[in-house]
Amino acid sequence: MTKRKWLLILLVVLLAAGAWWAWDSRRNNNKNIPPVQADQRILSEGIVYPVKYAQMVMPVDGMIGEILVAEGEKVKAGQPLIRLVRQDYEARVGSAGSDVARAAAAVEQARVNLADAEREYNRQQQLEAAGATARQQLDQARTALDRSRAALAQAEADLTTQQNRKTEAERLLDKTELRAPMAGTVSFLDVKVGEHALLGAVLVRIADESAWVVRSDDLTELVIARVKIGNSVVLTFDGIPGLEIPGKVAMIRPYGEKKRGDITYTVTIAPDRWDDRLRWMMTAQIAIAP
Repeated sequence: MTKRKWLLILLVVLLAAGAWWAWDSRRNNNKNIPPVQADQRILSEGIVYPVKYAQMVMPVDGMIGEILVAEGEKVKAGQPLIRLVRQDYEARVGSAGSDVARAAAAVEQARVNLADAEREYNRQQQLEAAGATARQQLDQARTALDRSRAALAQAEADLTTQQNRKTEAERLLDKTELRAPMAGTVSFLDVKVGEHALLGAVLVRIADESAWVVRSDDLTELVIARVKIGNSVVLTFDGIPGLEIPGKVAMIRPYGEKKRGDITYTVTIAPDRWDDRLRWMMTAQIAIAP
């Protein structure tokens, strides 16, 4: 074998050895690389809400006459918050009261008339039995008695009608005063004296600031089946960078709603603790560990 052939064989061996070494190095390096774990968390966006709150509207139309509280003020259940200008409503109550008084007087007069008619009828009966009066007079007394009974029934019906009208007028007057349905803090007050209060417009919001939740309504049907009550959650907040609060899934609304073309479900998160810097309607980022 010539020297040239030996050199060729040696070159082939060296190339093969180099290829094997490169392959073995890659194999060993791959063994040392840890596998990449996919993020299994379910991410969504939510809003901060008090656990208990009330949004109040005026149940009747009218002009704002008095504002009895201020934003940030703590109130008790039943405390007056806003009053409308009430003169017209008070006048209706006064007028209805006068009508009730007149109707009641008419009932009393009808009762007196009925008593007189009964006495006259009884007297005519006795006279007729003794033969001291004509039958015609007894019939007239009976007719007068029937009329008196009918007049009393009508007067009593009129009294009931006027009493109902007075009750309705008082009910409407009572509705001109907006009262707190619960104890809490006035978080929102969007009204001024002299403004017209429209039916259905929210004028006051009251919150119980002792407990808060985060609600998300953008979990779609593609992920909601993976979410369970009790799942651990981490909350972060756009307005407070660096703040993280742990929590749990507290409620999953079973009914889905169509939103931006998707069926979404509302999930409520109960935080394990709270931060005084957080406010109603702040945006929260939610990471649920299924």
